[in-house]
Amino acid sequence: MKKIILVIVLSFMVGVTLYSQDNLSVAQSNSQVVRIAYINRDSIVAAIPQVESIEKELSQLAKEYEVEFVKMTKEYESKVKSYLERNKQMSEPIKLARQTEITELEARMSMYKKRYQEELVKQRVELFAPINEYVDKMIRVVCQREQITILFDQGQPIYMSSQCIDLTPLVKAELGL
Repeated sequence: MKKIILVIVLSFMVGVTLYSQDNLSVAQSNSQVVRIAYINRDSIVAAIPQVESIEKELSQLAKEYEVEFVKMTKEYESKVKSYLERNKQMSEPIKLARQTEITELEARMSMYKKRYQEELVKQRVELFAPINEYVDKMIRVVCQREQITILFDQGQPIYMSSQCIDLTPLVKAELGL
């Protein structure tokens, strides 16, 4: 009886071992090589000729906003100076009126600065959107052609082996840069 049980157990173990080896070989044949690459997206975008004109346009817009803000600042400083010079001679209602005027001007300046900064960000996003879409498309094309599994945007890598592929030149070539 012990011999029969031993034969059954051994047969079962051999079957499990063969089944495991078959599944392992199938899994290995179906597995794909993982290819990891990186790019420097900033250098790709900076190399696009239209970027320079967009940056100039944004710079000009920022200068226009800044000129207006400087005018507001001068008006504010003038009112504060005038108030400080004359506040001892002013009656209480006039003082309160001037203080309110200065406070409202401060609020207006703060709101203006916030709005123009938001507008600059909005303009940057809008102007760069077509470029970013085009760069993203070319990155996908190169990754598919090179059969890349994972792509990183190179910020400041700490370590990269020689097996990691730099796609930056290939993407620039795809963009015609």
